[in-house]
Amino acid sequence: MSLISTYRALYPELLVKSRHNDIPDSPVARDRLRALIAQARSDLQTCLIGSTTWRQVSRVLELQESLLAPIRTLPSEVLTEIFQAVLETSSKPGIAYSSQESTKLSGRIFLLTWICFWWRDEALSCHTLWSRIMVNDYSKALPTSTVTPFLTECILRSGVSVPLSIEISLLRYENTLPAVITMLVARAHRWTQAALTFSFPPQIDILFPFKPSSTHFPLLEDLSVRSYHYRTTGRVPNPILESHPPLQKLELCDLSESYTDVIKSQNLKILKVGCYSGVSLARLLYIFPCLEFLTLQSFKFEGNSGAYQVTCQSSILTLDIGGDRSNEDKVENGAWTGVTLPTLTKLDVTLPDLIDHHHWEAAYEADTSLSELKEVVKRSKCALQRVNLIMYAEQYERLVQPQLILQTADKFFEGLPVKAEGSFVENESLKKWMEGQRSSSEV
Repeated sequence: MSLISTYRALYPELLVKSRHNDIPDSPVARDRLRALIAQARSDLQTCLIGSTTWRQVSRVLELQESLLAPIRTLPSEVLTEIFQAVLETSSKPGIAYSSQESTKLSGRIFLLTWICFWWRDEALSCHTLWSRIMVNDYSKALPTSTVTPFLTECILRSGVSVPLSIEISLLRYENTLPAVITMLVARAHRWTQAALTFSFPPQIDILFPFKPSSTHFPLLEDLSVRSYHYRTTGRVPNPILESHPPLQKLELCDLSESYTDVIKSQNLKILKVGCYSGVSLARLLYIFPCLEFLTLQSFKFEGNSGAYQVTCQSSILTLDIGGDRSNEDKVENGAWTGVTLPTLTKLDVTLPDLIDHHHWEAAYEADTSLSELKEVVKRSKCALQRVNLIMYAEQYERLVQPQLILQTADKFFEGLPVKAEGSFVENESLKKWMEGQRSSSEV
């Protein structure tokens, strides 16, 4: 029998063993396989590189060596941890479906099930690998006939009690839900993390057309509700919040103080709000005493602005102010009255649009919210470890004098209790940024 015929006959048997992880289970069997590997390597040396025989011997040798690979002897628990790490570092860590991008499900988990029967069995038996699901519904186009049953099977693989991480984007205007979303909503009691995006906030009623008392979210710790037109929100009821989930992280486009009594979680640690309307920020910090991270784009007074209270918030570690660069959306003057933050260690500030010289020169007048924020930091006597100023300076170099941009940064950091190595402008060290600004102004 010729060399190529011999290896062609070996290949199907080795392929089956590889797919079923049929590794040699005794020292004698392993020695025999090592001898076959040595013979295959020797035969490969006699073949012309790139020839049909060379390719056939190479394929057999690859399967033989694979059967002795250490990864094939890993305990199930270790292999599952590797799978988890692969998914977490993937751009699509979960199961994804988009009516705009594809006609089928996607996700790195499926690739893991295609390697061999052993990996497939391990992946299918690990419920947590199937617990992250993303559905983006952009159009009127219904999912293909294969998507819904396949997603049903994937949900079943997540078991009956494993917490689910859900991402739903409902960007259509119809009042009906496709089955792929309905299946996720039916398991809302298992949600531990949920990111919901709508064209308009009232669409949340399409997902949950029920009274708050009719369902519960006992596991939900992380909730994000976004809308592309959040200015239309007003005080749209949120059936999820009204069921009082045990939230630790909350992200909303719009929040009114009159609605905060609905959020009963005293354990809330992270709050991200586009626009907060209320009496003062001191009141907001009083309502959520355990906050460690606060992101706020803008603040608008609502109610009796004179009825402020003094709040010493001893949990806040990180404060991120600004982000919406519109002049209309900013933290109104007087918002910081009565606030002290003694444990603050990180501060991020984004300036609004400063269109002309007047805006830049007025940015640090005594009655501006930015000056008030600096006063909060000073009177709090906190030890800041990192301060970052976002000012989009490059966009204004042709509109204002470079020296004015430098002065703006100087005034911002003046008096702040932060060391030089912890001072940044647009995520670049202050010293390096200033050197770059001076160099560009000289050119």
